[in-house]
Amino acid sequence: MNFKVSARTILHLGSELISSDGVAFYELIKNSIDAAARSVTVEVIYRLDHSIYSEILRELGEDRDTPEILRERYIRSLPRRRSWRQLRDIALAGLIEGAPNIDKLRRRMEKAEGRDDFLQALRSANMIEIDDDGDGMSLDILENVYLTIGTSYRANQKREVYAAEDEGELSGESNLILGEKGLGRLSAMRLGDQVLIVTGQEGAPNWNQLEIDWNDFADATDANLESVPVEPEVGNKKELQEQGTLIRISALKSEWSVERLTDLAIEHFSKLSDPLGGVSTPPIILKFNETEVAIPKFAEFLLEQAHGRFSANLQTAGSSAPRISGRMQYLLHNRSRELKLTPLELRTLTGLDVPTIERIGDFSLDMFWYNRRLLTKIEGIGNLTVVRRILAEWAGGVALYRDGYRVNPYGNPNDDWLDLDRDAFSTSGFKLNRGQIIGRARITQRGNPYLIDQTNREGLKENPEKQAFVKILSAIVEIYRQYLNEIDRDVDRARRVTAAEALERFRDEDERLASLLPTLDEALKDSGANRELTKQLRSTMVELRAAAEVVQRAAGAQERERSRVLHLASVGLMIESLAHELYRATSAGLDTIAQARRSRNPSNASTSLRVLDSQLRTLQKRLKVLDPLSTNARQTKESFELTNWIEDIVRGFASRNEGRGIRIETTVDPEEGQLSVRAVKGMFVQVLENLLTNSVFWVAEQHKERVRLKLVSDNSGEPIGHIDVHIDIPKRRIIVTDDGPGIPEERRETVFEPFFSTKRQKQGKGLGLYIGREIAEYHGGSLYLGQANDLGQINSVIFEIGKVDG
Repeated sequence: MNFKVSARTILHLGSELISSDGVAFYELIKNSIDAAARSVTVEVIYRLDHSIYSEILRELGEDRDTPEILRERYIRSLPRRRSWRQLRDIALAGLIEGAPNIDKLRRRMEKAEGRDDFLQALRSANMIEIDDDGDGMSLDILENVYLTIGTSYRANQKREVYAAEDEGELSGESNLILGEKGLGRLSAMRLGDQVLIVTGQEGAPNWNQLEIDWNDFADATDANLESVPVEPEVGNKKELQEQGTLIRISALKSEWSVERLTDLAIEHFSKLSDPLGGVSTPPIILKFNETEVAIPKFAEFLLEQAHGRFSANLQTAGSSAPRISGRMQYLLHNRSRELKLTPLELRTLTGLDVPTIERIGDFSLDMFWYNRRLLTKIEGIGNLTVVRRILAEWAGGVALYRDGYRVNPYGNPNDDWLDLDRDAFSTSGFKLNRGQIIGRARITQRGNPYLIDQTNREGLKENPEKQAFVKILSAIVEIYRQYLNEIDRDVDRARRVTAAEALERFRDEDERLASLLPTLDEALKDSGANRELTKQLRSTMVELRAAAEVVQRAAGAQERERSRVLHLASVGLMIESLAHELYRATSAGLDTIAQARRSRNPSNASTSLRVLDSQLRTLQKRLKVLDPLSTNARQTKESFELTNWIEDIVRGFASRNEGRGIRIETTVDPEEGQLSVRAVKGMFVQVLENLLTNSVFWVAEQHKERVRLKLVSDNSGEPIGHIDVHIDIPKRRIIVTDDGPGIPEERRETVFEPFFSTKRQKQGKGLGLYIGREIAEYHGGSLYLGQANDLGQINSVIFEIGKVDG
């Protein structure tokens, strides 16, 4: 026995696989491109109001899109069922004057001799024609390829082209073949119930033609597919040099207008191929009732108006791959920065394993960002409203192009595949929402074989590679968003006047004005009115001095509030880490107790108690470090000896991480030296714990990468890394150095920005170094990175304590 396919199955394929009219046009035009067409004409011929057309079909019981039981119910509900002749009069009254060949259609309807003749004329009223001058099809191809749903014809062609390219026999994009699944021909069914194909190849004496009425398949219902005859035949004679294909789709299923076709031209036809360049496409001519509908060309001037640009590439082959390289620009402020992500950073940022990233294949991303509030009118283009409208036509986020041709629906108005809007609206400034972006990601068939279209053409097939592709794109776009915010903060800081600066300026001016008052009094001493003016001036100065005192008190309150916020934020980070450690410690303790209960050997119970004692002591040391962060101590500056305190912190941290195989040590210069400070003791815990936690994470991640590359063994017994906390007493500095991957020189300041992190979201908040610097500055010190090595990597962070007594 074999599977049997019912006739109506093909209708389900056509209606469900092709999701929209725009996708249907795309599939049909793609067939023309695969046939090496030099031009394609798409024309909508609309001669009868569609609402009238639909009403007549329903009343005649010929609306195949409505289930049979509903068709019968509709007919029974009619107060009086009209004859086909009466309905013909309605159709004739609904014809659109001035439409192409309208008189011919009218005569055909008027001369109809029966119901079937009238139906054929009615269904021919509106049609869509796709006409190209491509290679055309022979009678054999029509019969054995076109009529085979799911044929591998194009896929085999593609393999032959790849083989020829590999042998050096072919090169260039002229060999591009877009089709593969053999389902594009069902697109005609999406648009209308009837299709006529007229096609021919150069050198052949005749055209070949094929007519299909999809209603025949609906009428056959459960009969076998083979029961519906579809037979191509030799058509009219043609000139030997003529070639190409005409697809005429009639009995259209929806309303058409010049406005609707214009919307499709803007949304689909204009973006069929990459608007930012990279592929040459055959010209497409779009018409409605013989009047050409313009397909907008990309507004090149928009690129010159961009306020920011971001370009990035994933490279999966060669040394130090897979890696991301790119360039981030904030054109409005004339700033730029290189983006480089090593395999280790890419893996930790996304949580993806390297083989999955490599299977994605190389891709590129280009984005242009616009601050819509800063757009201006452009001479020769239009006022601000016009410029914004043009931007809206081309913006929409990141569209996806394979070999220069669109992968729908990515970048459509209703598609936010990278979650740009959700991410943008959850941050201040709403940067990088889709309405602000013109962007594209580019892939190829050969270079990205795992990123394949879904059968229904609704995006890429869901698989680990597609999910990884989206994750990487989202991650690097987020880095660009952080970069824009960082530059904005830099600019704001440069413009900001602190309360202290404002007060100092006021005092200077106050002294200068006070020194002028005696001279003013002398000059005006003979004038009673002017003496009153001097009195008012003195009174105003008193009021201004009182206002200055209010500002000074407010500045002090703000500084105290800043201290509280810093404390709470840093405590929050530490508690998050501590919660994980407490869970691990209590779980281990409970396991130890459970083992002791199960054991009947007293010596085993004794061993379990010793293990439990060790676990609880470790937990006690961890909690001891938190004591200076208590509510009573959090705001209190006290005098204490820093060297021993840091050694205690480092010892406690090392004991908690001894299972990681990382050597963590403290060195003091000079030995046995001491360093007295007056500070908030708990804040030093926060800074040091954050620095040590970062070092441990990256040393461990680097070791995993080395094991993956088989550069080291995972069970050698040797330390996997080293962290040194050096206390330089004469220079009042604490230097934390590790032998991890380091921080690239170009990120020297970026790493101190809030929320910047190259760890994946659940592993890092991007606040540790930011809070550390704030704490250092609160104590009159500073936190910064050390010198880069010969490879441009920085492996040390310096906490300069400063000399604050208050």
